Amino acid sequence: MTYSTCPRYPGNGTQLRQNGFSLIELMVAVVIGLFIVLGLSQMFLSMYTTSKSQSTLSQYQTGQAQGILALTNTVQLAGYFAKTPTTINYGATALPAFTNTGDSSVFVAGAGIVGTAGTGTPKQDTIDIYYQSSGSDNVFNCQGGVTPIGSPTAIYTTVVNSFSVNASSQLICTVSVAGAAPTAPLVLANNVQNMTILYGVDTTGAATTPAYTTDAYMTATQVGAANLWLYVRAVQITLNFCTANVFNPASTSCSSTAPWVQTINLMVKS
Repeated sequence: MTYSTCPRYPGNGTQLRQNGFSLIELMVAVVIGLFIVLGLSQMFLSMYTTSKSQSTLSQYQTGQAQGILALTNTVQLAGYFAKTPTTINYGATALPAFTNTGDSSVFVAGAGIVGTAGTGTPKQDTIDIYYQSSGSDNVFNCQGGVTPIGSPTAIYTTVVNSFSVNASSQLICTVSVAGAAPTAPLVLANNVQNMTILYGVDTTGAATTPAYTTDAYMTATQVGAANLWLYVRAVQITLNFCTANVFNPASTSCSSTAPWVQTINLMVKS
């Protein structure tokens, strides 16, 4: 007896047809799948681009913070003298009058700070910090270095740290040790649109009974005209950063950031 391997519908001898997807149904399914994959790809690309932009912005901000920290720590050292504690009117013994080799800035006897007021647009002020280090007092300059230990005849070494903003909008610092030529500039922060500096001054410092308090904030020009560099007790620095718009690389404008403003009390005048 011979049996057919093909199933038949009972009763009428008709062969059963196998179930499955038609070609049109398969094409529709493939198109739908492609749309889903495309959507997921766009979502991933958007998330990746946002993450990369945020990482770039974070790197900008970290670099700016590190530069600001170096600036702050160095400004605090203005007038520091390793041998003995200093006061607001300790005179010229610890810090004699001094002209810096690098930028020809002139320090008044006893004063550890001097600056210039910028006249360009944008305005770029400068500031120089003068102190005496023994080399063994763990005092770091703005480039992260320490002062070499002096010889027995020159135990205390003159150090000048100079801060300015160059033509490439970079906050830079140079260091001059013992009157030598300054070091190569070190970039502390990029994208600095402008730097303005005000000096907190005790305007009664030269009086018989000085107040020993900051009673006025002046520009470098005003402090120099009034001959009050010896009586500067604090420094207020404002930095405006022009950070590229990382979320829109095609944009030529800066991303909106608030200016960084900090008032720094001088360690030996507070």
